[in-house]
Amino acid sequence: MTPGARGIGAASFFSDLGHEIPTALLPGLLTVTLGAPAAALGLIEGLADGAAGLAKLGGGALADDPDRRRRVALGGYAITAIFSALIGLAAAAWQVAVLRVVAWTSRGARGPARNALLADMVPASAYGRAYGFERAMDNLGAIGGPLLALALLATLGIRVAILLSVIPGVLATVAILYAVRQAPQLAAREHQPVRIRIRPVLQGKLGQLMVGVGAFELGNVAATLLILRATGLFEPGRSHTAATQLAIAL
Repeated sequence: MTPGARGIGAASFFSDLGHEIPTALLPGLLTVTLGAPAAALGLIEGLADGAAGLAKLGGGALADDPDRRRRVALGGYAITAIFSALIGLAAAAWQVAVLRVVAWTSRGARGPARNALLADMVPASAYGRAYGFERAMDNLGAIGGPLLALALLATLGIRVAILLSVIPGVLATVAILYAVRQAPQLAAREHQPVRIRIRPVLQGKLGQLMVGVGAFELGNVAATLLILRATGLFEPGRSHTAATQLAIAL
């Protein structure tokens, strides 16, 4: 539990706390406030997740360089916070799409950099505990984010709630900045050109693991689509706001 590990854990907590607010409220914003069809939500989420996946691929190559990984991690947290919150100002579905894709691209790019930073800060014998702590903080934020969205939706409305999500996002950026400053100075080495090497990752036992991960992701339906479906099922006999609140809580 080094200071750097605590900083990264705090960054994961606050970041999820922030971007889970617009995620929880995205179905209502698109289909009710902006009048877009449900298919628009699926398209936006597909584009955003696809961009995040490609960004992870590129972010992994960038994270191999100690200097780059620090800049990518810091920039990734800041951009995710800002563009996720700006969704609250969107006046059309295509604007939501652009903002969501940019936010998720940054989120994807920062992941490998954050993981590499965490590996810099703890001994190899503590990798499991360190990553377990980081994931626990991430999931704690993923629980708190929708609950915070419920409270903000009930008191301030959907657009203001999304805009206020920038506050925990900024706290996440401050936390990752603290973690970067706690990171040990690694031996300087010559900058290598960024190259994305896929074949070595798909070979041997690591390749078998990738097949399992891919199979899981094929069945991993976007949570926003589940929220939209649940809202529709709860709506008969209730106001849309009440149905949305029940769906998010579920």
